[in-house]
Parts: sequence; structure tokens; C-alpha cells
Amino acid sequence: MKTIVLVASVLAALSTPGMAQEVKIGPARYSVTVARADVSATTLASARRALDRIGRAATAACGGSGGSLREVTRAVEATTCWREAVDGAVRAVDAPLLSQAWQAHHASENRS
Repeated sequence: MKTIVLVASVLAALSTPGMAQEVKIGPARYSVTVARADVSATTLASARRALDRIGRAATAACGGSGGSLREVTRAVEATTCWREAVDGAVRAVDAPLLSQAWQAHHASENRS
């Protein structure tokens, strides 16, 4: 399984908002770039959208894809790869609203 590295690359801007670009940076290590505008949340709703974009990028890097069946996507989201990728990206961005959205996601997971 791929390991994702979303640190400084999360902050890099892409020309097309909402697009993610995966780049291999070493054996079994990938970097996924998400546009900075996508993670610069100013409201909790925009933070949730940014978290969703980060989650989709992590899904792609951890073995899923945009066209994956819901069951495949959920299985990828249950992996350590996915959780660590999203957590690392949220920590790297260090935006309070994004962190709050990530904490709320964890709380809803634990209730399920």
C-alpha cells in the first residue's frame, strides 16, 4: 500500500482549483498536492469542504480513486494510510477550523 506525504505539498497551489496531483517521491511514498485555496477555510462549512478534498486526495494516494465504489472508498478510509495522511495534512495546514472539522469527523466515526 502507498504511504502518503502531505506536508508542504498541501500548501502548493495548482492552476485548477479542486484538482489533486499525485507525485511519486520514493519507494512506496507519494505526495499529493491540494490547492492552497482549498485548505484556507474561513468558515466551518469551507473547512469541511477542504477536509473532504484532502480526504479524496488521501483516498487516491492510499489505493482508491474518484471512480471507486462507495464500499471501496469506505474501506480505504478505514486504513491507517488514510487516517495518517489526512491527519498529517491537517496538522501541516495548522488551520483552526480545519482542525475542528477533522475532530468532528473523528467524533462522528466513533459514534458509528
